[in-house]
Amino acid sequence: MFGFSLSKLILTILVIGAVWYGFKWIGRLQNRSGARRRVRAPGASPSEQAQPLEAQDMVQCAVCGDYVAAGASVDCRRAECPYLR
Repeated sequence: MFGFSLSKLILTILVIGAVWYGFKWIGRLQNRSGARRRVRAPGASPSEQAQPLEAQDMVQCAVCGDYVAAGASVDCRRAECPYLR
Protein backbone atom coordinates (compact mmCIF):
# COMPACT_ATOMS: atom_id res chain seq x y z
CA MET A 1 0.00 0.00 0.00
CA PHE A 2 2.69 2.51 0.98
CA GLY A 3 5.53 0.91 -0.93
CA PHE A 4 7.71 2.68 -3.44
CA SER A 5 7.08 1.85 -7.04
CA LEU A 6 8.77 3.12 -10.15
CA SER A 7 5.60 4.83 -11.40
CA LYS A 8 5.11 6.73 -8.10
CA LEU A 9 8.74 7.83 -8.12
CA ILE A 10 8.58 9.07 -11.73
CA LEU A 11 5.30 10.88 -11.09
CA THR A 12 6.76 12.60 -8.02
CA ILE A 13 9.83 13.72 -9.96
CA LEU A 14 7.66 15.06 -12.80
CA VAL A 15 5.44 17.02 -10.39
CA ILE A 16 8.46 18.53 -8.62
CA GLY A 17 10.01 19.46 -11.99
CA ALA A 18 6.78 21.05 -13.22
CA VAL A 19 6.46 23.15 -10.07
CA TRP A 20 10.14 24.16 -10.26
CA TYR A 21 9.95 25.28 -13.88
CA GLY A 22 6.59 26.96 -13.24
CA PHE A 23 8.13 29.16 -10.57
CA LYS A 24 11.08 29.98 -12.84
CA TRP A 25 8.70 30.95 -15.65
CA ILE A 26 6.61 33.18 -13.36
CA GLY A 27 9.80 34.85 -12.06
CA ARG A 28 10.94 35.63 -15.60
CA LEU A 29 7.56 37.16 -16.42
CA GLN A 30 7.73 39.36 -13.32
CA ASN A 31 11.28 40.50 -14.17
CA ARG A 32 10.22 41.48 -17.68
CA SER A 33 7.20 43.44 -16.54
CA GLY A 34 9.19 45.08 -13.72
CA ALA A 35 11.78 46.35 -16.21
CA ARG A 36 9.05 48.04 -18.23
CA ARG A 37 7.51 49.71 -15.20
CA ARG A 38 10.64 51.63 -14.21
CA VAL A 39 10.00 55.25 -14.98
CA ARG A 40 12.63 57.98 -14.85
CA ALA A 41 11.95 61.32 -13.29
CA PRO A 42 11.02 63.93 -15.90
CA GLY A 43 14.12 65.63 -17.26
CA ALA A 44 16.56 63.38 -15.38
CA SER A 45 19.30 61.60 -17.27
CA PRO A 46 20.15 58.01 -16.35
CA SER A 47 23.42 59.12 -14.71
CA GLU A 48 21.57 61.64 -12.51
CA GLN A 49 19.01 59.10 -11.40
CA ALA A 50 21.39 56.36 -10.21
CA GLN A 51 23.96 58.16 -8.10
CA PRO A 52 26.20 55.91 -6.01
CA LEU A 53 26.13 56.31 -2.25
CA GLU A 54 29.27 57.56 -0.59
CA ALA A 55 30.84 55.44 2.13
CA GLN A 56 31.55 56.98 5.50
CA ASP A 57 34.40 56.08 7.83
CA MET A 58 33.29 54.78 11.21
CA VAL A 59 35.16 55.19 14.50
CA GLN A 60 34.59 53.29 17.71
CA CYS A 61 33.60 55.26 20.81
CA ALA A 62 36.22 54.72 23.51
CA VAL A 63 33.56 54.78 26.24
CA CYS A 64 30.67 52.63 25.05
CA GLY A 65 32.20 50.77 22.08
CA ASP A 66 29.51 51.84 19.59
CA TYR A 67 30.56 52.80 16.09
CA VAL A 68 29.65 56.29 14.90
CA ALA A 69 30.41 58.20 11.72
CA ALA A 70 33.74 59.98 11.88
CA GLY A 71 33.15 63.62 12.72
CA ALA A 72 29.56 63.04 13.78
CA SER A 73 28.27 64.63 16.95
CA VAL A 74 26.12 61.78 18.19
CA ASP A 75 26.37 61.03 21.90
CA CYS A 76 25.73 57.76 23.71
CA ARG A 77 24.04 59.54 26.63
CA ARG A 78 26.88 58.83 29.04
CA ALA A 79 28.58 61.59 31.01
CA GLU A 80 32.08 60.70 29.81
CA CYS A 81 31.13 60.31 26.14
CA PRO A 82 33.54 62.19 23.82
CA TYR A 83 30.65 62.93 21.45
CA LEU A 84 28.53 64.63 24.15
CA ARG A 85 26.78 67.71 22.85
